[in-house]
Amino acid sequence: MIEHEKNWQAMNLAAIHKRLAGLQKQPDGVVFCKDSGVHYVAVRKDKGQIKLSLVEKVNLHTDLLQSVLDLNNPLHLVSEYTQAMMLGLVWQNQPQRIYIAGFGGGRIPLVLHHYLPKTVIECADVDPIAIEAATECFGVQLGDRLTVAIQDGREYLEQQSSDIQYDIIMTDVFFGNGYSPHRLATKEFYQLCEKRLSGEGVVLVNLLQRDEFFAEKLKTFQSVFSQVCVCPWKDINSVLIGSNSPSLEKSEIVARAKYLQDGHDFSFSLIDRAFDIKVGRELAESVANLDKAQILHDDSPPVGYFDSWLF
Repeated sequence: MIEHEKNWQAMNLAAIHKRLAGLQKQPDGVVFCKDSGVHYVAVRKDKGQIKLSLVEKVNLHTDLLQSVLDLNNPLHLVSEYTQAMMLGLVWQNQPQRIYIAGFGGGRIPLVLHHYLPKTVIECADVDPIAIEAATECFGVQLGDRLTVAIQDGREYLEQQSSDIQYDIIMTDVFFGNGYSPHRLATKEFYQLCEKRLSGEGVVLVNLLQRDEFFAEKLKTFQSVFSQVCVCPWKDINSVLIGSNSPSLEKSEIVARAKYLQDGHDFSFSLIDRAFDIKVGRELAESVANLDKAQILHDDSPPVGYFDSWLF
C-alpha cells in the first residue's frame, strides 16, 4: 500500500473513532429507537458492541439482527456473513465502483470505504430511519464516495445510465422477520445485475438458509451466472457469489484471499471465508432438492412465497 493511502486510512480510522466516542461513554441499553413503518428501528449498546435490529410493533419481538459493530474495533466485521461478502474482492481487488442494495447499519459500506480509498460506493435502502441509525450509531459518514439513495434497490439499479458499470454488486435486503423481496431474487433481476456489471464483475447475495425458497433462489442465480460459489455460515446465512468472468478454482480463490489478507491486514480472516466456499459438485450436494428447484420469474412468484412475511 502506498504511503499516502496509509496516512489517509489512519486519519479515517481516527475520524470513525471520534464519531463513536459519545457511544463509548453511554451505559448499556437502548441508544436509538424510532418508528419506521411496520416496525421500530432499535439500536442497543451491549458489552462494547452496537447492535441494530428491526422490532415488530405487534409483539415487540425480532429474531433478525441487522448489524453489529465492535466499538473498540469498528473495522472488524463481527458477523461472518459480512466477512464473506468481502470475498467479492477476490474477483475484483481494485473496484472502481460498487453498488449495494440494502444498507442497515452500513457495516460493509463503511469497511469497503476505508480499505478502498479510490472506490465509489453507491447504496440504496428504502428505510431512512435505518440510514439515520447508521450515521448516528455506526460511525458512518456519507460523502462523495459513499452515498445512499432512499429507494428500492432494484429501481435504483434500473434507473442508472447504461454507461455506468459496477465491478461489484451486492444485495443484502431483508424486512421484518427475514422476508427477502421476490423482485430481488428473480432471473430478470439477476439479468439486470449482469447488464450493469463490468466485464470481470461479480454479484454477491446474502440469503437466509431457513428461507423456504433457498434452493429456488440459488437455481435462479445459477441460470444467469456461469460460475456460482456459495459461502455458508453455520445454519444461518449463505452468501451466493456469481460471475461470468473466467471460472476460478477453489485453490485460486484461497490464494487471492491470502493476497488480500496480507495487503489489507483485515482483523477478520478472509482466508477462512475462502476455505468455506462450496463450488461445483460440493455445492450441488450441499443444497437439498436443488436439481428439482424452479427458476423464479417476475411474473410468477411460487405459491406460498409471501406467506412467511408476517408481522
